[in-house]
Amino acid sequence: MIKLIVSDMDGTLLNDEKNIDGEIYNILPMLKEKGIRFVVASGRQYPSLKKHFHEHIKDVVVIAENGAFVVDDGKELVVEPMAKQEVNHCLENVFALKGVEPLLCAKYCSYTRSPELLDYLSSPLFHYEMRLAEDLYHVEDDIFKVSMISHGGESAESCYDRLRPKLDDSLNLVISGDACLDTGLRDVTKGTAVAALQNMWNITPEETVVFGDQYNDVEMLKQAYYSYAMEGASSGVKRFARFQAGSNNNGGVVKAIRELTGL
Repeated sequence: MIKLIVSDMDGTLLNDEKNIDGEIYNILPMLKEKGIRFVVASGRQYPSLKKHFHEHIKDVVVIAENGAFVVDDGKELVVEPMAKQEVNHCLENVFALKGVEPLLCAKYCSYTRSPELLDYLSSPLFHYEMRLAEDLYHVEDDIFKVSMISHGGESAESCYDRLRPKLDDSLNLVISGDACLDTGLRDVTKGTAVAALQNMWNITPEETVVFGDQYNDVEMLKQAYYSYAMEGASSGVKRFARFQAGSNNNGGVVKAIRELTGL
């Protein structure tokens, strides 16, 4: 019996234009009636995810910042910030890369030095809450991860190869989009957040469904028997999933949920 459904956002529940599949709003009350919890798990910040679900947010548990911040109807269930020295270590190494702009991700906003990046992420495409910071080293906030956006035409894979050897072993580095990477605490992932919820709610992996498409979804795919990689996921991600869902541009997540639950 399925008791928990977890879905990534970008490339999964969102189409390539960053629009959510509106059918999810119709099935959320039905899932709740069946006693099935629905969780969205993303590298995005909490305010961005909350805006995507607006009046339906009470029917959704949010795993934000790759598992470092989990919120259920306004109640903070998981809060795992980085230490200041870890943030600074990440910044030093990101600043050493050409064509890459760092982003500090906190509970309720993100910080950037770039007005262009602020405008881009706060646009309706992403709905981010953004703040300009002249000096990222002096931001006083709990930081969950240091994200980086490649704007020099270099692929996320290439940036990964250059950055990973320079980071401490205590830090994780994952590709979260075509030109995006996230670094945070190694033992804090979407998978650890899903495991925490499973423990809280006494739900087993055999009762869990997970949908994802990127490398930052791999750990949570491992937490579910019903692990689905999206049609557009890379082969490297697909090998961690037992099943494949349809395209994110054709409502693949909702179709799979309907098939699994009989809705």
